[in-house]
Amino acid sequence: MSATAERLPEEIIRTAIEWQMRLRANASNAELHRQLHDWRCHDARHELAWQRLQQVGGLFQVSQLPDAARTIPLLRRAEADLSRRRTLKLLGLGLAAGSATLLVTTAPPAWRSDFATTTGERRRVDLGAGAELMLNTGSAVDVLGREWVLRTGEVLVDGAGWRVRCRFGECEGRQARAVLRERDGYSEIHVERGEVLISTTFGQRRLQAGNGLGIHPTQMTVLGKRALDPFAWTRGLLVVNDIRLVDFLAEAGRYRQGWLGCDNTVADLRLSGVFHLDEPAVMLRNITHLLPVHIVERTRWWVRIMPLA
Repeated sequence: MSATAERLPEEIIRTAIEWQMRLRANASNAELHRQLHDWRCHDARHELAWQRLQQVGGLFQVSQLPDAARTIPLLRRAEADLSRRRTLKLLGLGLAAGSATLLVTTAPPAWRSDFATTTGERRRVDLGAGAELMLNTGSAVDVLGREWVLRTGEVLVDGAGWRVRCRFGECEGRQARAVLRERDGYSEIHVERGEVLISTTFGQRRLQAGNGLGIHPTQMTVLGKRALDPFAWTRGLLVVNDIRLVDFLAEAGRYRQGWLGCDNTVADLRLSGVFHLDEPAVMLRNITHLLPVHIVERTRWWVRIMPLA
């Protein structure tokens, strides 16, 4: 098969679209251009997806590309023939089907950040002065002077000296290793090594290794033993202990595209185990070996866990 007709995985096409939208939201960001260059050079298929997307974008006479769900099928159908006439025709069909809702008018905040990851991606960033930051799936951070700001998602911070601001406070570590995560309504921090000073508008607190804390708008709450290992993702793993199925799927869903859920009759079933984040399909199949359930997959973007008949 020629390079022109090569069929690309949807995950690669979707990632190329996300890169395109990040650039449109922050075109002057030199670091973003460097990250994109690294991604394109990492795999010949990445570069091919990027070139195809630019050709489609160049022929599309609007300020934004269609969203990923619409663009992927159009690129699929145009893979074997990217001529101007055929591409315009396919895009025109897509517009007719999607009307005004086809266009992406606002890029998510993560795409306007200094560093960001797409769904399922993890990335390391050197903070300098002997410190390192690692972004988990769907996360974004900004750099403000010597301070790093967690905009969304989750990060691991490790090293001699660092300062990271989360939604409701500022965390400063010395020879410390900690995970910070933004949740609905509060920020969460777990310390694996060293000590972290947490400063908020209502006070300060020092958090020692082995402890976790929820940082809320007006208070800090101690986090007890968790069903989820907060550091396992840094090793590419999802490690759970006696977790509800519905909570497991909510966590696993962060690492894959599309909708993932379960029937209410199996939501409270519990499971324990070690799962590999880079193999989401295998992760879901393993559930059927641990629990009396089966998988209903109408498309790879819509998956529901159901009880066995």
